[in-house]
Amino acid sequence: MTDLRAKNRGREAPLLLVGVDHRCAELDLRERVAYETEAAEELLARLAAKEVVEEALLLSTCNRTEIYLRALDVDEAFELALELVFVSRAPEIKDEGRFYTKHGDEATRHLLSVAAGLESMVLGEPEILGQVKQAVSLAEALGSTGAVLRHAGRTAVAAGRRSRAETGIGEGPVSFGYATVDLASSIFERLEECSVLTLGAGETATSVSRSLLERGAGRLVVANRSEARARKFADALPRTTIIPFDDRLEAITDADLVIAATSAPETILSRDALVESMRKRRNRPLLMVDLGVPRDIDPRARELPNLFLHDVDSLQDLIQRTLEERRQAVPEVSKIVDEELQRFRIWFGSLEAAPLVAQLHRRAERIRRQELATHRRKFPAATHDDLEALTRAIVRKLLHHPSTRLREGQGAESLEQLAALRDLFQLEDD
Repeated sequence: MTDLRAKNRGREAPLLLVGVDHRCAELDLRERVAYETEAAEELLARLAAKEVVEEALLLSTCNRTEIYLRALDVDEAFELALELVFVSRAPEIKDEGRFYTKHGDEATRHLLSVAAGLESMVLGEPEILGQVKQAVSLAEALGSTGAVLRHAGRTAVAAGRRSRAETGIGEGPVSFGYATVDLASSIFERLEECSVLTLGAGETATSVSRSLLERGAGRLVVANRSEARARKFADALPRTTIIPFDDRLEAITDADLVIAATSAPETILSRDALVESMRKRRNRPLLMVDLGVPRDIDPRARELPNLFLHDVDSLQDLIQRTLEERRQAVPEVSKIVDEELQRFRIWFGSLEAAPLVAQLHRRAERIRRQELATHRRKFPAATHDDLEALTRAIVRKLLHHPSTRLREGQGAESLEQLAALRDLFQLEDD
C-alpha cells in the first residue's frame, strides 16, 4: 500500500479524508454507511478515544459519508477509519473504487467544495450547507474537533455562504418540487395563502407536496383511490386533509394549485370537466402541474382562460435551464473556494509562527553567548556587563521586525516566509 505519510508532508494542514459518495457507491451501500445523530455521536466518541486520532469530523447525508481526521499516524488512521466507519457496515466498500481518500490541502478543499455545493449529486443543492453546519456543530459539541478541524469546518461554512450569496450556484429550481414552488411563486403573491390539492399519494406526489409545505403553502388536501396510501401520505405531511377521490372536481373549485401525480392509465381530469370547474371558480387563476406518465390532465385544458397547465416536459425544461445557469456559476464558486482555502492555509501557517520565532530567538541567543564566551577575554572585565547588554540589544532589534511580521501572518506570503525561515536558519534541526 502507498505510504500515506508521504502525501502529508510539507506545511499543509495534516488532514485525512476517507469518504463514500454517489459517484463511487450505489444507493444500497450509501444507505448502509449513513449515520443518524445517535450513531454519529457514538462513532465520533469511539474515534476520539483512539490514541492515533487527534481530531475527527463526520459528515453523513443521503449521498455521502465522509470522515475527516487529524491523526498522529496517517496510515494507521486510514486503516482505522476505513474499518470502523465503513467496512464494519458494508464489507464490500473495501473493494477498489468504492471509496476515496484525500490528504492535506486536497482534503480541506474537498470539504469547502462540498459546502459550496460543487460536489452534490444536484449541483448547488441547498440542503448540503445546513448539513455541513450540523456536522461541525455536533463534532464541536462532542469535543471531537480541535483547533484545526474546527477552523476547517467553519471555513467550509463561510465558503458555502459566500457561494450562495455572491453567485447563482443555488438559484432556481432543480427538482419537480422546487420547480412547482417556483411556478406558484410567479403566479401567486403569497404562497402561504394558497390551497393545494394533490391527486395521488405516491412518492412523487409526496415529494412535491413536501416542498410546497416547506416553502409555506397554507392548506393541503389529498385525494387518492387508495385510502390506506392517502393516510400514509397524511402521516408523512401533517396538516393534510384527506378527501374521497371522487370529490376531486368539487375540490378544484377551492384550490389554487393542483398537483396531479397518479399512475392512472388515462386522464383523470378532462377538458370539459375543467371548463365547469373554472366556471364555478369565476375564472380565478388556477395552476395545474401534471406529473403523471401517462398524463393525468387533458392537455387541451391549456386553452382555458386563467388555467396555467404544466407537465413533466415543461418542468424538465425549467430544471435544465436552471442547471445550465448553475454550471455557469462554477468558476466563480471555485474561485471562492480557493480564496477561503488560502485563508485557512494562512491561519494554519500562523500556528507554526510562534514556536518557530521562539526557536529563532533561541538560536540567536545561543550564537550570541558562544561569541561572547569566545571573545570576552579580549575586553576589560569592567566592560563585560556593557557587552552583555549591547549584544542582547543588537539581537533583539535585529529580530523584532521579522518576528512581528511572522506572528501576524500578514498575507499569503506568510507561508513562504515561514518556509524560508526554516530553511535559512535550519530551525527543524535546532
